[in-house]
Amino acid sequence: EWLEHYLNQEKVTLLLVTHDRYFLDAVCDEIWEIDNSNLYVYKGDYENYLEKKAARIDSEASSIDKAKNLFRKELEWMRKQPKARTTKSKSRQDNFYEVEKQAKQKIENNQVELQLKMTRLGGKVAELKKLYKSYGDKVILKGMDYTFKRGERVGIVGKNGVGKSTFTNILQGIEMPDSGKVNIGDTIVFGNYSQSGLVIKEDQRVIEFVKDIAEHFPLANGGTLSAAQFLNLFLFPPEQQYTYISKLSGGEKRRLHLLSVLFRNPNFLILDEPTNDLDLPTLGVLENFLTDFQGCLMIVSHDRYFMDRLVDHLLVFEGDGLIRDFPGNYTQYRLQLKD
Repeated sequence: EWLEHYLNQEKVTLLLVTHDRYFLDAVCDEIWEIDNSNLYVYKGDYENYLEKKAARIDSEASSIDKAKNLFRKELEWMRKQPKARTTKSKSRQDNFYEVEKQAKQKIENNQVELQLKMTRLGGKVAELKKLYKSYGDKVILKGMDYTFKRGERVGIVGKNGVGKSTFTNILQGIEMPDSGKVNIGDTIVFGNYSQSGLVIKEDQRVIEFVKDIAEHFPLANGGTLSAAQFLNLFLFPPEQQYTYISKLSGGEKRRLHLLSVLFRNPNFLILDEPTNDLDLPTLGVLENFLTDFQGCLMIVSHDRYFMDRLVDHLLVFEGDGLIRDFPGNYTQYRLQLKD
């Protein structure tokens, strides 16, 4: 937020590469998008970009539909023509190949749409009783009591080093508190998307890694998706599924990590900085998926847009073991601090 204010005061030419949408909205007055080897320029902020892009895609789809109709007519004409072409028919033939090229265009819509059949969530979720945790003189938790409810959507905020990740690890049993109790419901299946990234015993092919989790993913309509189909939805085409994980880029490994968490079909998702290294289309897809997610959701993130869309209250780690429950999203919390 300080950087936004600073850049808005400076008269400089700024080329910014970011996935922070509030930052884009506040600082930029022109957005460049690279899509399918084409560069598109949009004058205005991020909201304007979304509107103009949607209009562009609709226009392209309409042009392709018209070309398909013309292609069918021209194809019929081509098949009826004798081999000897007149100059006029030769010109129409050349035009046919242009129409064919346009008609066979595909608009890439890399949207991951999932309606999962979530593992059943019982009445008891998680209870934290009198939790204490310290590292030497550094106090993380000081007598914390909290009961999670079904369908709870909570954001975890606070400065670096105040213990946000330690708290999520204690909840999952990865770390132990110094004292106190953590009671987890019998039906709870945690899905943990952490900053530590993928944990693999040995280098595997992408498809083998996913199949080790499960062969199929259950859908709400009673159907299933195979591991290969699930990978394809997360932008791993068939030819890339047999690549070794060590050969993937950092962003691809993050995407595979996210996929592996969701493929386990959890009912309590814990996402620690989930928006790092994810591109905007994948972020939008993840947000839409999480909006419809019926289980419990806990998010640790510096992405204000992401938090505002998905959480309805915050646990604010203020340091020295002090944790405050704020009833609202991140923007509402920041506005209260300014008041």
